[in-house]
Amino acid sequence: MKNIALTVIVALSSAATLPALAQTSANVTQIGASIEQYSDAQLDSVLAPIALYPDTLLTHILIASTYPLDVVAADRWRQSNKHLTAEQVENVLTNVDWDPSVKALAPFTDLLNTMASDLEWLQQLGDNVLIDQSRVLDRVQVLRQHAHNTGNLVTNDYIEVETEREKTREIIYIEPRQREVVYVPYYDPHVVYGHWWHATSPVRWRHHVNYHHHSNVFWSPSLRLSTFFFFGSVHWHNRHVVIHRDPVRRYYHGSPRKRVSNREYRRWEHNTVHRRARYSNHVVHSAPSRYDKAGAMRIKPLSDRQVRTMDSSPRYNEKYSGGSVSRTGDSKPIKRTIEPKKVTALREHRVKTQQGTVKHKPSIEHALKRNQKIAKNNKPTKESTLAQLKRDKPARLSPNSKVHKQVKQNAGERRLPEHNTGKGRVERASPVQRSVAKASSKPMRSERNSNDYKRSNHSGSQKQIAREGRSVAKGHYEKR
Repeated sequence: MKNIALTVIVALSSAATLPALAQTSANVTQIGASIEQYSDAQLDSVLAPIALYPDTLLTHILIASTYPLDVVAADRWRQSNKHLTAEQVENVLTNVDWDPSVKALAPFTDLLNTMASDLEWLQQLGDNVLIDQSRVLDRVQVLRQHAHNTGNLVTNDYIEVETEREKTREIIYIEPRQREVVYVPYYDPHVVYGHWWHATSPVRWRHHVNYHHHSNVFWSPSLRLSTFFFFGSVHWHNRHVVIHRDPVRRYYHGSPRKRVSNREYRRWEHNTVHRRARYSNHVVHSAPSRYDKAGAMRIKPLSDRQVRTMDSSPRYNEKYSGGSVSRTGDSKPIKRTIEPKKVTALREHRVKTQQGTVKHKPSIEHALKRNQKIAKNNKPTKESTLAQLKRDKPARLSPNSKVHKQVKQNAGERRLPEHNTGKGRVERASPVQRSVAKASSKPMRSERNSNDYKRSNHSGSQKQIAREGRSVAKGHYEKR
């Protein structure tokens, strides 16, 4: 009987452990599938819409994909500020805490919106860049070679294509035809690359109707950029992304394959602190020591003031703790902590300097309001002019204003000689009273004429008498 009892107990215990073992094996299988690396078909599908971009633009896209929160924030801001030009965008984003590559992509409104709209594509591209840059750049060259073989990747009015032979492989460089003007290409991967060689369909980006069609590619309108945009490139020989150490001051007009040979370029490194988002299992599995605990928000240690117990009243507790606190069976108070709020990239924060002063880091909205206010003050509008006239109207029409009275008096004195010239002369020349002169003006005019005639005759007679006297005297002298 004892043996039978032992057999039954062992059977029951083994049956109880079977579901646990099955669940454990299922979890292991799920974890293994989640950390499985991306295949060439998946990577080619992700790189298909951007492989034919100029090297500088491709560099910014690869770097920006590792900071997805910055891309989404930049797209939201750009959608509400489409009226800004590329130069204005660069000036506004000077003090914004985004990655430089994200700032460089901000003028490309449609491209940035396409990247932020497909978050799955953005995560897959960023994961592959973080896992292995050389593999990503190798697949870019494979896609470019297919497009070059089909005749859809050649030098034209928009881009300049240059090839270089390196041992067993060929390197294809793509740069803008005019260094300060960039065109974004949109194309159908099935047409540009020829027959698609993977079972996984490539990603295709849509374009606007007004884009110009040339060589099976739709080209976006030209976008003129400053030298700030051209700080990144690709070192194709070593298969890694490089960035310029200092801000670029001039355009580079030489061969694109010689550009990265400058010592001022250094290899780009991802900033785990700036990401502010968790990494996927693919990235963590590739480098656990670097990405396992990186990307999460670091919570500051809480002080005693941030800890509340049940000793206080419920209303006071809800006000400061943000929730209710329960007691255990022993009626002992339980301490409940509150996590600090996460600070986004666009929220203003204060930084205390050594002198004790506080500097406010301006946000994008604050900079835009300031620029709009300056533009409104410098450029008068119709509404401001009408408002100014309305403000000045009561002062101009007020009857008690001494200034306007003096102006009216001066104006009346100036107009008096022009309109009443005859009357003024009559009043000064006529010996009669002023009332009589006002009653009849015609006699006064005749009197004035008679007086003038008498005066002229009197003066003329005196001159005639004087001439006659001189002639008589002369004749008398000659008789003698």
